[in-house]
Amino acid sequence: MTASRHLWATLRAHLNHRASSWSIGGYGAIAEFHWLPDDRPGNDSENLQVVTGAGALTLELRDEVVPHAYQGLSRHPDRWLQGISLCLPWRRARRGARQVLTELGPDLHAIRRGDRDAVLFDMGLGLPHVDACVRSDSPELLKCLRAGCGQPVLAPGNSVMPAIKEASPHRVFVSQLGRMEVYQRIGDPAHHPATPLGPHTHVLPRLLRAGRANAEDNDAPAYHRACATLYPKHPLMDNLGNPTAYDRGAHARFTALMERWGDAAFLAEKKRATCAMGAGMDARRYRAPTDPKGRHALRIAIRELAQQIGETTAIDDWRARFDRVRPPSHPHLAH
Repeated sequence: MTASRHLWATLRAHLNHRASSWSIGGYGAIAEFHWLPDDRPGNDSENLQVVTGAGALTLELRDEVVPHAYQGLSRHPDRWLQGISLCLPWRRARRGARQVLTELGPDLHAIRRGDRDAVLFDMGLGLPHVDACVRSDSPELLKCLRAGCGQPVLAPGNSVMPAIKEASPHRVFVSQLGRMEVYQRIGDPAHHPATPLGPHTHVLPRLLRAGRANAEDNDAPAYHRACATLYPKHPLMDNLGNPTAYDRGAHARFTALMERWGDAAFLAEKKRATCAMGAGMDARRYRAPTDPKGRHALRIAIRELAQQIGETTAIDDWRARFDRVRPPSHPHLAH
């Protein structure tokens, strides 16, 4: 099987796996697809697509796609983050990068035929590789949106974003590798839960102001953008970030994906650290890497081994020496 065929088969399998979830977005604006317990999916076996009553996702692979399996540091000291980004080179990944609300016309590419007469608006959030849009056929909301075109929706005093939150139109996030549509309400602290289960979106102005494209430091190779991300079943939590008992099988399956599509230097440091701990090396004798990627790999190796063999005095020594500081959290990502 060629690499592209293997990638297609992997994605197809995870689209059918309820423990897997997906995202399209960037730092400060993201759409996430999670299954709801009662979902009745309408899957297309010939395409990389899934449709439910709460949201939909379709992927379109290109020849230049680079699958990138990665792990990152969680704010929880016993966990890690993990995913597989579908990446393109910067220039190939670029979308509209609009800075103001812009009407795009009828959404002729809507996943469901019944949505193709509704009007699509790019919110103008400025992500270089994702068009973050809303879609509506409501006369009242269309009037408000059209009146706000040409202006930044997050500018102080702009009434468009409050109107979007109140109306909860469909959100449509589009990259060069896929499209995610969310039909559920927009999250609201007045509701319980504040963020609805299943497909949902986050737009966080504070993070958008940072001007970063990627959500995580290592979720794409150098000079690439993550245009869609798969989150396979995590061995320590469900797809909403709730802790679960350690799942050795899920860990092994993701490890195999890391070995196929992960960063070689990251994997080499994890292997070196794991072998050293397995051989009983005193943590004080270990030459820790000096680069951030290597240090992250070392810390994740410690956390993984603690799950695999249980907490020991030796692992406590390694953690005390190399994994004492909790990393900053990204509140818009639960994974």
